[in-house]
Amino acid sequence: MTRKLALITGVLLLASIVAAVSCTPTTEPATPADFYQGKTVDLVVTHSAGGSNDLIGRVMAAYLSEATGANVVVTNRKGASGLEGINYVYAAEPDGLTLGVSSTAVFVPNKVLDEPAAEYEIENFSYIASIGRRIVYFLVSPDGPYQSVADLQAGTDLKIGASSPSGTISLGGLTVIKLLGLDAKVVTGFKKGTERALAVKRGEIMGYAESLAAEQPSVDAGLIKPLFVLATERDPLNPDVPAITELVSLSDQDLALVRLWETVFASSSLLYAPPGLPEDRLEFLRGVADEWAQDEGFRGELNALYNYQVPDREYITGEEVTRAMLDTAATVDDFQAIFNELIEKYRA
Repeated sequence: MTRKLALITGVLLLASIVAAVSCTPTTEPATPADFYQGKTVDLVVTHSAGGSNDLIGRVMAAYLSEATGANVVVTNRKGASGLEGINYVYAAEPDGLTLGVSSTAVFVPNKVLDEPAAEYEIENFSYIASIGRRIVYFLVSPDGPYQSVADLQAGTDLKIGASSPSGTISLGGLTVIKLLGLDAKVVTGFKKGTERALAVKRGEIMGYAESLAAEQPSVDAGLIKPLFVLATERDPLNPDVPAITELVSLSDQDLALVRLWETVFASSSLLYAPPGLPEDRLEFLRGVADEWAQDEGFRGELNALYNYQVPDREYITGEEVTRAMLDTAATVDDFQAIFNELIEKYRA
């Protein structure tokens, strides 16, 4: 009897333990702020060390580390003009521990030009922010024969300079030819800004399209000057330079092309994560980036990098970037057709 009672008591005790364990609340999932504490984040910069996007990426890394408590390590993956790094981030685990920094001037044209090696879709990434937008200008000689759009349109057999066949400088030149209806070709091979500027000064090419920030030394040296900005409105940083929409009447298709240049084709440093990042972590990272935009120290470091006061309009939230990328993805086939036709007709 005693043995039987002991057995029953043991069974009841075991049952009570099992019940207690099963009723114990499970551990709550870590908040994004808790998740990052002590973790290592791989911040993949898809550009060479020492370039503007690399330097901005390193500023971001320092602030991201401070805000999250994570160890943020910058890795440069610049192979295939940045495609290696973009593809790497796209295929990474969407846990928030792999992030990317790329120039939109590389990120988007790869898809618009239907680059076979681009293994990503721009609408699928998780976008955190875009910082330091640099709008494209068309630059000519200060004392050359082309001082107005009318001068350009009256010219014949014009040559517009560019670096690589698929870069934004080349695409910018093709866009200007289309919008102004020029008798012109885009000639590639002018790799450096000073090389292009000197070629303009010597009359070898009549101009080229590039951000003013990149070409400021040549502007200061009197080799080139901005004729117009490839946008629908003037750049507040240079309010004396007209927008192209002030100078010519554009069709709806041409206007859409200009808007492409002032949004996702404008060169800025894009911070993003792989597709499928959990929404709470994405919102956390966006909130962190939003705080940077208001931080005097962060803005001061950007100002030092760009050598001018970065205005509020050059910070674009993750939500705004996402909308722009979705809009671009929805019309990418149209833009592919436009640029394929321009390349066929106007690239030397």
